[in-house]
Amino acid sequence: LQNCDVAQQSLVHIVQSPQKSSQNKEETEDNCVGGVLKGVKREPESLTRIDLSTNILPSVSAGLAVILDPGQNSVSLPSEKSGAASYNSFYVFCKKFCQAVKPGKLRVRCSVCKQGTLTLARGPSCWDDVLIPNRISGVCQSRGCNGNVAEFYFKCGAHPTTDNETSVALNLVTTNSRCITCITCTDIRSPVLVFQCVHRHVICLDCFHLYCVTMLNDRQFIHDPELGYSLPCVAGCPDSLIKELHHFRILGEEQYNRYQRYGAEECVLQMGGVLCPTPGCGAGLLPEAGLRRIVCEPGNGIGCGSVFCRECKEEYHEGECNSLLSPQGAMAQKGYVVDEHAAMQARWEEASRETIKKTTKPCPNCNIPVEKNGGCMHMKCPRPQCRFEWCWNCSLEWNRTCMGDHWFD
Repeated sequence: LQNCDVAQQSLVHIVQSPQKSSQNKEETEDNCVGGVLKGVKREPESLTRIDLSTNILPSVSAGLAVILDPGQNSVSLPSEKSGAASYNSFYVFCKKFCQAVKPGKLRVRCSVCKQGTLTLARGPSCWDDVLIPNRISGVCQSRGCNGNVAEFYFKCGAHPTTDNETSVALNLVTTNSRCITCITCTDIRSPVLVFQCVHRHVICLDCFHLYCVTMLNDRQFIHDPELGYSLPCVAGCPDSLIKELHHFRILGEEQYNRYQRYGAEECVLQMGGVLCPTPGCGAGLLPEAGLRRIVCEPGNGIGCGSVFCRECKEEYHEGECNSLLSPQGAMAQKGYVVDEHAAMQARWEEASRETIKKTTKPCPNCNIPVEKNGGCMHMKCPRPQCRFEWCWNCSLEWNRTCMGDHWFD
């Protein structure tokens, strides 16, 4: 259990799978005495260290299935390499204790009895499998429970948690395993937020905080009928609005409260209402159409009692307004300027493709990129379904000519 990354006071369920082949009683008893440690010889691996890399995994990716299926062990994770730095794949915003972005722990339970005794039919391979309910089935091992649907949830990995303490996954935040520069400050930081745009632009969390505060101050958040008020990619890419609004928790408690208040104010304005211009008030009012004299009626701790003109937001007066304020839509938009060169360097997918192009060659049989980091020209495809043996120089099946002419070129 010391290798399982289990926090203190965690509840551990041990489920013994039924034997597929017939065994005599002595062998069965021997396995029972040995318990899990005798049946499982490989080192247990942690769900905390599986790299979903936000939404960039294809739906056919092995993903978590590699770890959830004890018969496979073909993926080498960064945290398992000797001398490698600590590697976290999942990040959550811990609201209760940490009040910050922290590494998260992925957990699964039965959707019926809420116990962690569900054996999955298959492992999740992408974020949709984890975030969208009822996508993966299984068999609940609890007595009297017929549950067959998996329910995934996340916990903060920075401190021990109780059964009912869960956190929302920040699926756009990931470890900067590809060392991509931030689109704003051009530093290489980790973790980072990867926008869901075509180029997968990368921004560090400090710059994302500054980006959000700047857009909030300029009232530049974008309203989406389904999502609410959100922000697009910092480079202005189309179809890149952040869908999980909990990412704005990165703003901190004070600024996040401002963000929520901003959403309420914008809702009032869209309904034809006005906001009280008195400093420190800002109450939302819904007066009758065409009414110029607006009274901010006090009540229930809201409202200051001031009387103002609907047109110019100044103290109420008869006749025409002396100085009309510019309509809100006509205000100059400052925007958030991003250097074009920085935007070119901060693309998550593009940087990965360039690295693959420079350091790998495709297997002649299955076309999977293969990296050569030393040794001879005799290559063997690492893909378990392929294992094709070929020559690095001529990209042909390994033969005696290759062995004689350029084995060690």
